[in-house]
Amino acid sequence: MLRQSGMVLVLLLAAVTYTLTAAPTQANEGEANVRQELKSRFFPIVNHIKNHYIDEISPDTLMRAGLRGVFRSLDPASEFTISGTVQSWNNSFTTFEQVARTVDRHAFYAVGADTLIRYGIAGMMSILDPDTVFMEKLSLDNFHINTRGEYGGLGFRIQVVYPDSAIAVWSLLHGDTPAARAGVKSGDLIVAIDDSSTVGMSASDAASLMRGPADTSVKLTLRRAGHEHPMDIIVTRKVVHVHSVPYYGMFADSTGYIKLSQFQHKCSEEIHEALVELGARGMKRLIFDLRQNGGGYLQEAVEVADLFLPKDRLVVYTAGRAFRDTSFHRTRREPVFGDGPMIILVDGLSASASEIVSGAIQDWDRGLVLGTPTVGKGSVQQSVSVGDRAELKLTIAAYFIPSGRSIDKRMRKDSTLVAMADRQYRTQRLGRIVHGAGGITPDIEMERRKATPLYRQLEGWRTLNSQFFRFSREYYLRHPEVTMDFVAGEETLAKFRNFVSENGFTYTSAMEVRLDQLTEEMEEEDEDGASRAGKHISRLSDEIEEMEERHWDENEELLTWKLTFDIREKLFGIERAYAYDITVDPQVQRAREILAETVEYDRWFQLHEIGHPETAVASAGDTTSVEVSESELQD
Repeated sequence: MLRQSGMVLVLLLAAVTYTLTAAPTQANEGEANVRQELKSRFFPIVNHIKNHYIDEISPDTLMRAGLRGVFRSLDPASEFTISGTVQSWNNSFTTFEQVARTVDRHAFYAVGADTLIRYGIAGMMSILDPDTVFMEKLSLDNFHINTRGEYGGLGFRIQVVYPDSAIAVWSLLHGDTPAARAGVKSGDLIVAIDDSSTVGMSASDAASLMRGPADTSVKLTLRRAGHEHPMDIIVTRKVVHVHSVPYYGMFADSTGYIKLSQFQHKCSEEIHEALVELGARGMKRLIFDLRQNGGGYLQEAVEVADLFLPKDRLVVYTAGRAFRDTSFHRTRREPVFGDGPMIILVDGLSASASEIVSGAIQDWDRGLVLGTPTVGKGSVQQSVSVGDRAELKLTIAAYFIPSGRSIDKRMRKDSTLVAMADRQYRTQRLGRIVHGAGGITPDIEMERRKATPLYRQLEGWRTLNSQFFRFSREYYLRHPEVTMDFVAGEETLAKFRNFVSENGFTYTSAMEVRLDQLTEEMEEEDEDGASRAGKHISRLSDEIEEMEERHWDENEELLTWKLTFDIREKLFGIERAYAYDITVDPQVQRAREILAETVEYDRWFQLHEIGHPETAVASAGDTTSVEVSESELQD
């Protein structure tokens, strides 16, 4: 029964018995479009969720979620009601089709079949885990770039900047990109792309215009610091390789450092090359940086772990509802760096493959993990094509690291993985207690340097007007003598302070905001009262101004780091910026200290429970091997 009252569309639907293929004999063009969208995009996704999603979802739950998504595309007054619970998949989505066609036929504001189905898909995605996503066009292109590490383009990162409302060349990926070879520099402002103005253009739209087939050309109109007029540069697109290892190097004390930004295709080969070179230079210990690494290919995680663990060691195993057998992934060869002390750096953005590698190293007591707890993405996604330009990235399994623990904390509340959160597990060699379902807990917890309110305002948080960007892109004009070993000092800080003042930047602390609000409220309430309080407010304002001046002094170390990093990057490339960064990064320096002291390094392995430094050291009885057998895991 369908009932429409004013602007409120109420759908009361009893159980339906005919199949998904049933259709009215007199279908109008709109209904035909709805049926086509359902057939080509919606129902294939439903079937994949039904058959392969890691947890079983009832058809009624999924159908209602899809309908809630559909109704979010309508005016706020529209709603639906379904009596009873529909138990079968066929009947549930016959009901969905009925409602979608009714909405398309009767809704006051027409939204189109394509939009209805998109919202329906979004509704279903909203009740699944956050890693199950439907991707189209630009999102799909970006996903492939991040995982494959290659794309047809120019080779730089961009960002919208104000007040220019232009697209900035934020940084070059490396010095051998098509853009770099054509003469584009970090810090340039792109004011037009093939004569199309970038004013008001989003970064994603600009990226779409600049990407294209290899060996085709694009014209960029650039505004460069020190040049009075814009310049045109023709860049020929090429297949750009995004390095998974943007930097590696070695300290004077024979401690190597490797930064891995993404687990892309063949990233293990890049790490292998870095390890071989560092080994030839006499590396004795290693810092492996996985901070802000969101993961990537599962197999690459196994290959990376293979570089550090002995042959035939379990790295990860996966299990899911749609899998007949558990899939085990083990190291296949002897390690490149298998004996020296090592520390892995992680943070709250380290996820997925980063957690597999750091978890495997921790579970085998091969090295220490330093930083902050990781994301907790312990699930495996499978990409399924939906039409020509869309994919469903569907969570189909969970992965478990060698101790047997799941590290996932992002699944649905009714997921079977949630029940594992309170269990204790033990590392494979030393029997140290570790916990599951909460990401990787570092052996050594230590925060990264934190951004302050002054820093965020200077960086252009919310305003997209970065004073650091503007100062660094112009720095060489006043200092042509600057060298690759440049480090900002007091003079640079003073010049930066003058620069931002001349550009109209004003730092506003939280206290100043509250004082302005109080003053405004007093004036609205009582002009005479505000006048009487004026001298007190004036005195408080002076004290806040002094406090804000102290903030500049207190931020000196942070500002010095940022200015040095940005000026080096703009003038000499990202590698020179990283080369400086690791010399002042507090977490890197702490890792070096621990690695340099054998007693200090070994002490962390003696703690009985990871994440609890106050607990007693492990006893001899705790050090027996507790490797989980395949038969136990399959049970």
